[in-house]
Amino acid sequence: MSSVDTTEPSAEKRRIRPLGTGINIEHLSKVFSSGAMRGGEQVKALDDVSLKTSEGSFLSLLGPSGCGKSTILRIIAGLETASEGTVLMNSMSPKDLQSQHELGIAFQDSALLPWRTVESNIKLPLQVAGIKPDQSAVDELIDLVGLRGFEKAKPATLSGGMRQRVSIARALVVKPTALLLDEPFGALDDMTRQRLNMELQRIWTEKPATTLMVTHGIAEAVFLSDVVAVMSPRPGRIIELVEIDLPRPRHPDMLRTKEFHAIHDHLSGLLFGGGAGTETEATVEPGSDDENTAKEPV
Repeated sequence: MSSVDTTEPSAEKRRIRPLGTGINIEHLSKVFSSGAMRGGEQVKALDDVSLKTSEGSFLSLLGPSGCGKSTILRIIAGLETASEGTVLMNSMSPKDLQSQHELGIAFQDSALLPWRTVESNIKLPLQVAGIKPDQSAVDELIDLVGLRGFEKAKPATLSGGMRQRVSIARALVVKPTALLLDEPFGALDDMTRQRLNMELQRIWTEKPATTLMVTHGIAEAVFLSDVVAVMSPRPGRIIELVEIDLPRPRHPDMLRTKEFHAIHDHLSGLLFGGGAGTETEATVEPGSDDENTAKEPV
């Protein structure tokens, strides 16, 4: 989905660093034990997943339920361990990302503490890490996510979209260089989801971080991403790594363009049309035509 570009690189393209310095996954596999109910049978969730992106890029994982998208995210977050293979994000291991407070995470469930205010929920990761919160930085984040005036509100008084804004601000409060988003707007209605996609793009542009987002939404993935990794049903493999070469910033009108629909249709074909073969390794550098993929039959 890319074309030769002989023009001077834009500021957005210059911001992105060399391929492989962002997310670097090599031969990742994960096997779970299904427990006593099925006689301890093992289930392979991921099978030899390899992909590379550039630092500062936005990658979405797109695929059917149970394909291992969230498993990849949880391994990068240090919440699961790989059975085989390696994972680096910004050239750091999951353990190093956590220990150096370089990682921000937001899940579908905002998981806010109900007895804390918006402001104190945002401060929580700093307090857990033993870091004194910088009130001016917290105030800046409250403004960034559009919650000025709700600093002292409790989660029960907020809408679902507002709670997700708090969750994103909480993920950003440690000033992460790496950001993980697991279906952050999946539980919201379509109108709110589209509005928050716009907000997330703005926030990501102002606070750039190497980002991995898990989603079931094709339009959401196209709108937000530099690269979309399409995954097969379990065991999860990479079918294709698709560069989204649409200009930024992206506006709602773009959703009606032929370029947007061409990429959307291509991804739909991969997901529902039995598209191309399985890639054992996929690499793409956003903003360039340097694509290097190795395929084997499904």
